[in-house]
Amino acid sequence: MHLLRVLAVMSLGLQVNAASSVNSLPAKSVVEYPLSAAAETHEIIAASEKLLLISQQTDGALVKVALDGKGNPTGSRAWTVTNQWSGLHGLVLHSGSSNSSNSSGATIWATEQFDNTILQIDPNGDDINSPPKIINRFPIPAPAFGPHGILQNKGDLWVACKDSSHVVRITIDNPDEHQIWPVSRRPIFIAVHPTSGDVYSGLDLSSKIWRYQNDGGHGEEMDVPADKGSVPVGLVSGPDGNFWVALLGNSTGGTGTFGRINSNATIDWFTLSSQVGSTAGLIHVAFGPDPSQLWLLGSSTSCASCVNAVFTVKIDDVAGGTASSRIAIQNSIVLPTQYSWTHRIIAHQGTLYVTELKTALLAHISGSRLNWLEHQ
Repeated sequence: MHLLRVLAVMSLGLQVNAASSVNSLPAKSVVEYPLSAAAETHEIIAASEKLLLISQQTDGALVKVALDGKGNPTGSRAWTVTNQWSGLHGLVLHSGSSNSSNSSGATIWATEQFDNTILQIDPNGDDINSPPKIINRFPIPAPAFGPHGILQNKGDLWVACKDSSHVVRITIDNPDEHQIWPVSRRPIFIAVHPTSGDVYSGLDLSSKIWRYQNDGGHGEEMDVPADKGSVPVGLVSGPDGNFWVALLGNSTGGTGTFGRINSNATIDWFTLSSQVGSTAGLIHVAFGPDPSQLWLLGSSTSCASCVNAVFTVKIDDVAGGTASSRIAIQNSIVLPTQYSWTHRIIAHQGTLYVTELKTALLAHISGSRLNWLEHQ
């Protein structure tokens, strides 16, 4: 078993009696845990209350991370699912029955970018010493290849094929039934709009967003306005009934900009105004139970000088009149390790987890400051 070690802890707060806490300052804690060594640590999902799953693409590894009752990581173990050169990457929970008598419970779908396959994997319980089991395997139909991001929408799998620049839909119960759409370079993320049901994919090298309306057509590509930024990533369905996208930027920097895609495909753009956030390259988005609050992940992936940080944001929707939706409140939490290419963020059990691609780190962010939103 690979034991997790604490690298760094940052906190701000006063230790006071609860009865006299009116002047206390909310605290934040950022703890970074080393995972098994790998050149690239990518996706993260919560498989259960006490288990996180993380993909390490360069090693074909699925890392099981155990959590205690408060969400603190207590141990991890990396498992090679098929082979170390498979390019294991995208992860998504399977909804519905497993369609297999070999499954012990909830299963996930995963992409193998280099082996050009989709796997259905049984994590095999919360015990990190129990090896994951493959219970299904689908090849990617030609001419598409290089599956990266993956989405399950009802009875279909949708896959963003990064290497061939295709979007693929595969029927789970009949994998021979599929559709393939050529798109501009390069589809990375893929997700479904929670209200319209339209499927979207971010085309990072083209600074476009592909939209498919389930109408049997070819889909359409929407340009990201140059004055807002470039490289649309981090496509996430929000609990507010909308769809969200972050802009990563390029080697010269980011713009701290993210967008809300409405059910009619119009986009409301928002830009962080703080000194730390205004030049951030944003790579991912996470939500908790409050649909007006979100967390944005700033990354040094495209820009070495861009900050690795988490930005907590609250959106005001102004009803009536001529006022537009706006960022009402924002604050930032800077990660201890910079230049690490922060990659993905999820909210789970009231805390946040962040993968750091180049350093094989898992950051755990907790404390009352996480949800403490006051004007800076």
